[in-house]
Amino acid sequence: MRAKTMAGICGALIAMAIGASSVWAAKQEAVQEMELNAAGQRLLARYSDQLKALQAEIEKALPKVDEQKKAAYSKAREAEKAAVAEVNAAQQRLGKVATAQALVNHAKGKWIGGADKGIAKAQAMLKKATTEAERNAAQKELVKWQENRLAGIKALKKRQAALDKAKREEPGWVRELEAAKEALAQAKAQTIKAIKDLNLTSFLSSGKLDAKLAKYVVLLEATPRGLAAFAQQGKAQEKLIERMLTDDDLLVQMAVADGARDGKYGQAVKIYNNIRSASTKAREGTLQRLALAVSLEHAVPIAQRNAKSMTDAPATVPPVNRYLHYEKAFLNNELDPGFKDLSVWDYRMVVNGYEPDEILTWGRKMLRNYRPDHISTPDYRWRYVAAVRTDIRYGSQDNKYDKDELQFFQNILMNGGVCGRRAFFGRFILRAFGVPTTARPSAGMPPWPTGRPTAGWSALAPAGAMAG
Repeated sequence: MRAKTMAGICGALIAMAIGASSVWAAKQEAVQEMELNAAGQRLLARYSDQLKALQAEIEKALPKVDEQKKAAYSKAREAEKAAVAEVNAAQQRLGKVATAQALVNHAKGKWIGGADKGIAKAQAMLKKATTEAERNAAQKELVKWQENRLAGIKALKKRQAALDKAKREEPGWVRELEAAKEALAQAKAQTIKAIKDLNLTSFLSSGKLDAKLAKYVVLLEATPRGLAAFAQQGKAQEKLIERMLTDDDLLVQMAVADGARDGKYGQAVKIYNNIRSASTKAREGTLQRLALAVSLEHAVPIAQRNAKSMTDAPATVPPVNRYLHYEKAFLNNELDPGFKDLSVWDYRMVVNGYEPDEILTWGRKMLRNYRPDHISTPDYRWRYVAAVRTDIRYGSQDNKYDKDELQFFQNILMNGGVCGRRAFFGRFILRAFGVPTTARPSAGMPPWPTGRPTAGWSALAPAGAMAG
C-alpha cells in the first residue's frame, strides 16, 4: 500500500511544496451548479473549512524549499513537456510512411482486387444470362466494377506517389525521432535531478501525511459544494459522507485508485454502502477491493448495451448486481487465477464494461464449451482473447445479419467484424474472465459504441495481448 500510495500522491505534495497548483485540480471537471438549501449551505461551509484547514496543515508540515530550486524544477518540467510534444510530433511524421503504405495496400487489394472479383462475377452473370433483363443487369454490374477498377488504378497511382515521397523522407524522420527521444531522456534526467535537489525525498517516503493528503484530494476532487449537494438530501446521505471523511484507510484506497469517476464521491460511497449491505463478504480482502472498484467506477452510471429486442432491460449497468456477479464467479472459481490479487485500480478495468451480467456469464460458458484450449493455454498473452483470431471471422459483409434478439457480442461471434468489432469482443471476453483491459485509440476511429471516451481498435490485456 505504501509504495502505491506514494506513487499516487507525492506529485501533489511536490506541487504544494513549490507553490504550484494541485495536480488533481487540473483534472477536476466543473461541478454542476445545484441549488443548496439551508442544510446544504451549512454543509458547504463545513466541508470548505475542512479543506482549508487540511491545506494549511499540510503546507505547514512541508519542508521549506529554496526559491531557486523551485524555479529549476518548474523549468525542468516545462522542458520535459516540450520534449514529449516533440517526440509525439516526430512519431506522427514517421507514421506517415505506414499510413501511406496502408493506403497503397488498400488500393491494390480491397479496391482493385475487389473490383476484379466484381468484374469476374459480372462476366459470369453475363454468360449465364438467358433474358434481356438479366443481360442488362449483368452488363450494368460489369460497367460499375470496370469503372470502380479504373478509379482504383487512379487512386493507386496517387497513393504510390505519396508513399514514394514518404519513403524518401523517412530516413530524416527517423533521425528526428531518435534526436527527440534523446532530448526527452535528457529532459527527464533533468527533472529527476531537480526533484532530488528539492530535498523532499525523505519527507515523501515517510508516509506521515498519507491519510491527510488523501482526504484533501477527495475534498478537492469532490468539491465541498458537490459533497454538500449530495449530503443535503437527507440524514442518511450526510452520514455516508461523514463516515467516508473519517475513514483514513478508505480515503487512501480511493486516492490510490484514482478516485471516484468525475468526482462523484457521494454516489460512490452510496454504492459502496449498498454493496456491503448486500454482501457480508465485501468487507475485506479481494472482495472489498472489488466492491470499492465497482463503487468508484460506477459513480457515474454506465450505459448498458442490451439486445435491441430487450426494450425493458435496464438502461444502465446496476452496480450492486455487477459486484454480485463477479463475487459469485470468483467464489465459483470461474475467473482467471490472477483475479484474486488485483488492486482496486485493476478491478476498475474489469467491472467497467457495458455488457449485461448475463452476457458475461454467457461469454465464460461459451469459451469453456467451444474453445477450452484458449482458457488453459500457458501463453498468457493470448489466454481467452485468442478467440478473436480463431473464431471472429474477419470481414463486415455479414454484419447486416445481426439479430435484434442477440446482444452485441453474440452478434460479433456469429457474424464477425473488422478492427473495432474484433477489439470490442477481445476486451469483452477478457472482462468476462476478470482480466483488466484498456483501449488504445487509433486516429480516425468511430466512437466507442456507448459514447464513452475509450474508443479504440486494439484491446490490451495486462500482458499486452492484441485483440484487434
